Amino acid sequence: MPILQLNGDVTVHQISTRSVGDHSYVILAGDTAAVIDPQRDIDRLTGLFGSASLNAVMETHVHNDYVSGGALLASGYGSRYLLPSGSGASVRHDAVVDGDRIDIADGWHLRALHTPGHTPHHTSYALVSGGGELVVFTGGSMLVGAVGRTDLVNPNLTDGLTRDQYRSVRRLAEILGDTVVVAPTHGAGSFCAAGPVGGPTSTIAEERTRNPALVIDGIDEFVAAQRAGYGLIPAHYRHMAPINQAGATPVPTSPPVRSPEYVASFAGRVVDMRFTPSFAAGHIPGSISIPYSAEAAIYVAWVLPWRTPVILISDSPPITSAMCLDLARIGYDAVDGVVIDGLAAWRAAGHPEEQSRVASFAQLAKDSGVRVLDVRDPHEATFVIPGATRIHFSELGTADFDDADGPVWVHCSAGYRSVIAASILNARGIEAVAITDLLSAYTGPQEPT
Repeated sequence: MPILQLNGDVTVHQISTRSVGDHSYVILAGDTAAVIDPQRDIDRLTGLFGSASLNAVMETHVHNDYVSGGALLASGYGSRYLLPSGSGASVRHDAVVDGDRIDIADGWHLRALHTPGHTPHHTSYALVSGGGELVVFTGGSMLVGAVGRTDLVNPNLTDGLTRDQYRSVRRLAEILGDTVVVAPTHGAGSFCAAGPVGGPTSTIAEERTRNPALVIDGIDEFVAAQRAGYGLIPAHYRHMAPINQAGATPVPTSPPVRSPEYVASFAGRVVDMRFTPSFAAGHIPGSISIPYSAEAAIYVAWVLPWRTPVILISDSPPITSAMCLDLARIGYDAVDGVVIDGLAAWRAAGHPEEQSRVASFAQLAKDSGVRVLDVRDPHEATFVIPGATRIHFSELGTADFDDADGPVWVHCSAGYRSVIAASILNARGIEAVAITDLLSAYTGPQEPT
């Protein structure tokens, strides 16, 4: 469904990608179309075109969180590919500067608005008709109740970019009317957002009442508040800009289904996507548990060296296909094969399997003196369990961890990362128990961070 119907034959469609928490946009104006911030799997967008020709493809910035399909889309349709000036891109494109006009259809155009902050070159686009601006596509600038992170480009630039972000969001609020629809790229679940993000769209009037850049009175106070809330950066982010600056290749073809014998001799890593009870009851020795979720692909790329070959284990073919696509969206083009029957064929062939333990905080309370490992992001820890070792889950594959007698009990905030972390330790030969409760279930002693 379009998010906005304008003057009869002009519509704006928002296409959301939950696995990265982002939105792409298709503007249909009569017999022409324009696209903003497309994902790599462009078929979802081109299916909306109908008989319309593609006029232009625009990026608000060189993306740090996903592989763009912009160059592929523009090349396939022979349309213009527009990137903000200063993007550093080598792929064929036209550079956009502040104030540029991009004609979409008769009486409709986009106006480029340089809004640095998320990146130095970041640019928003206001959709304009004869009556003025109607929608602003804000990328990673003004989000719904939040702003984009400013620490993803270079640590030395973070302070300056945070100040730029404050000024850019305020500029949008100053030059655009209250009824203008705010249509960001980064949404709920995006690691590019600084703080929680609200719904898919907003208005300038709504943002005046809740956006931190508009309600915090003072640029120094804004900078301090933003930087205090930044979590760790997913590992795949460092690879996205170079891919997008060069222009991405198409989504890889579906990987083959692998036999038990192939899996048994596989030199890469086995990632088991089944839910935790199934994995705990039996899994391939040395495999890592990453239960399928909207963010599972990000966690694969976070805990394994970039593009380590993987075989995906699942008992649901649709889940396996979804995971392969989610990995392709972040450029992890290293799925060597899949297993879609869980461990059925593995067991039938007589191959060995291992079990693992899961527990609750109530069980932890009964076993005093056990080792506890906290694998949360440091920024989310308001308290720690006394005596707990703190290592982020992404570091456990190589971290120097004492292999003492007895298991280590692993926890996070909601149980998901503890399962991943415990499986990594078990694969290293370190006995680990995954606590799968919400941290709110813990009632024992606490130490402030």
